[in-house]
Amino acid sequence: MITLTLLVLLGVELNSLFLSSEKNSGFFLVINSACLALLCGLLYFCKKHTKVTSFLFLSTLATIGLLLVTLSKDSNAVKYGLISLYSLPLMARLFFGFRLSLLLSIANIGSFYLIVSDSHSLEMRGNGLVPAFTSFYFQVLSFLTLNVGLPLAVSRIMFTLEKNTAHLKSLYVRLNRNYALSEEIFEHTGTPTLLCNEHGKVLKANHCARKLLSISSSHKIENSDIQSWLTPIGHKKEKYFWQVSNAECTLKKDHTVNIEVHRATLTNNGHYMLHLQDVSHLKALKQALESTQETNSRLVHFDALTRLANHHYFCTLANQRIQTKDAHFTGAMFIIRISQFKLLNKQYGKDNANRIILNFAKTLQSKLSDQTIIGRLRGVKFACFLPLGQAYLVQRNLSALIKSVLPEQIKLDGKTLNMNYQIGIAYYQTDGNNAEELLEHCEMALEYSTSVDRFSYYNNQLENRLIEEHQLGLLLSTAIKRNEIVLWLQPQVSPSRQICSFEALARWQKEDGNFVSPFVFIGLAEKLGLLPLLAENLLRSLIPILTEWHEEKIHTPIAFNLAGQELMSDPFFALMMTLVADKPWLGELLELEITETSPVMTNPLIHKRLKALHQYGFTIAIDDFGTGQATMGQLIDVPATVLKIDRRFVAPLPNDQRHLDIVKSTIQLARSLDMKVIAEGIETKEQANLLISLGCHVLQGYYFAKPSPMTDWTENNNEKAKELRMVY
Repeated sequence: MITLTLLVLLGVELNSLFLSSEKNSGFFLVINSACLALLCGLLYFCKKHTKVTSFLFLSTLATIGLLLVTLSKDSNAVKYGLISLYSLPLMARLFFGFRLSLLLSIANIGSFYLIVSDSHSLEMRGNGLVPAFTSFYFQVLSFLTLNVGLPLAVSRIMFTLEKNTAHLKSLYVRLNRNYALSEEIFEHTGTPTLLCNEHGKVLKANHCARKLLSISSSHKIENSDIQSWLTPIGHKKEKYFWQVSNAECTLKKDHTVNIEVHRATLTNNGHYMLHLQDVSHLKALKQALESTQETNSRLVHFDALTRLANHHYFCTLANQRIQTKDAHFTGAMFIIRISQFKLLNKQYGKDNANRIILNFAKTLQSKLSDQTIIGRLRGVKFACFLPLGQAYLVQRNLSALIKSVLPEQIKLDGKTLNMNYQIGIAYYQTDGNNAEELLEHCEMALEYSTSVDRFSYYNNQLENRLIEEHQLGLLLSTAIKRNEIVLWLQPQVSPSRQICSFEALARWQKEDGNFVSPFVFIGLAEKLGLLPLLAENLLRSLIPILTEWHEEKIHTPIAFNLAGQELMSDPFFALMMTLVADKPWLGELLELEITETSPVMTNPLIHKRLKALHQYGFTIAIDDFGTGQATMGQLIDVPATVLKIDRRFVAPLPNDQRHLDIVKSTIQLARSLDMKVIAEGIETKEQANLLISLGCHVLQGYYFAKPSPMTDWTENNNEKAKELRMVY
């Protein structure tokens, strides 16, 4: 401000001396020169004495203004003096405060009054040169603008700046306090902690981290790479291990120190907070614990003498083997008992007897395959479970196998001891389905062994059946994979003796030309879990025929049998839903007959899926009604619209009154539920006429037609199927 005023006065001085054509007052020049000298002095001392200089500057302006306004006769000098006086409140507000500014503004009222009241004399003294300046309105405007408006505006600005400055100062104090608090927390968290960026450069480390990493105060960790201090180990040994949630490392200076690094991402700036934990002692404890657990496991699961599995662990291992094998797996469980052990114990003593047991166990382990599970039950009883091939399903072959692995003699201190055994044997699946059951049956068989016949089999009458069933199961599995099981069709007729539908029946003819009964191979397929695959193959073979019939307008439905296990299979159910989605007409030509004798038919999942199929248009029929697990319950849970009367109720008709009453009540029940009734197994004319008179809607049996290959109905461009001839 001093510099600006100095320049203005200097310009006025030069203008008055050299450029102005007017004759300036000597009084004005003297005052102006004196002010220039004073301002130069103030400018020199302003940096060291700010307050004093400010006060002198204001005093100078006030003095100049008063002198020029009251004493000068020059109009320019008067204007200059008036501006100086009016600028005093603004200067006072800048240098000191609002109160002084307000006082000077009030004091300037006198200056304003003096100028206004003396405006006429000014005009006379100025020879008519300043009437515009001295007009009343211009004076009011200048007074209000310079003396009131600008000081108040600057005061408001400075007040706002001071308020913001105070607020910023408060924020700065709080920021410093929070920073000091965060620094204190980071330093005294009690956990070794590092702060690093995404590239692994360490930004900060607390005292605990320095101590853990063995960093002295003279070493600088900031801006160093974390790989310089830690080395990752294990499966997480990678370049950016600090970005992993948990990583195991070793100290680079000492690889015996194990450190776990736990990462916590700071989302605000993308840095990583790494918490370090020395787990060296935990590693040592873990190894000791594992060693102790291994020792305890040997004590709990294994025999102390022979190191073979004890009774409980032997059963566990055998059950695990059974559960992990497929349906065709079979095996044998046998118990070996050393016959003369009591005599050996008395003759050679307990220690030598234990040596005999140990030698026998080692010999048994060396001669049996790795697939065999061996255990010591108690005393001189040993149990073995081994998988079998087809040849060893014959008792003679299995006995020879067991005999070949049992040592006939054992040497003890140079002496040769003859060994005698008794063996009880049971077959898996035939004699039991788990280790506990098989061991129990082996114990029972062992009781019937003699010194003459040392090998005793549990329930050996089932041996042939076991072999035949196993062989048939293998053949059945192969036949299903090769699609050797085909569908035959048996007509179903209306009361007018006209074919109205068919039932698809599975037939299996072996390579020797003999047929296997459906009751046999269907039951075996269900036992081996092959029904879903069999049903899928048969259904895929039936779909092309139904497609042709649909295109040829042969509206004759075919009933397809399901035993329940198929609907429990997700792939088969998905196939059904896919077929009906691709062929919406399929529900009209394909009826689903549910064999109600299947135990799984009570499963809620079956009911849910049958309802879904029914909603897609399939007709649901309950087959063999009256012979199953939940006869009346099925009528509620299954969305069936067709009821089939089983042949066992039809065969005694018309002579058996009891069966006749059952058939009548069944037909009445179906009529009350608005269900269609099909009677199967009709073999005589009397049976047919009776069932028609009772109200049966559809008839089926040898009296009308026997099942025949599907080709009989599809050959010659489906000629026979198109005829749908009457049957009498």
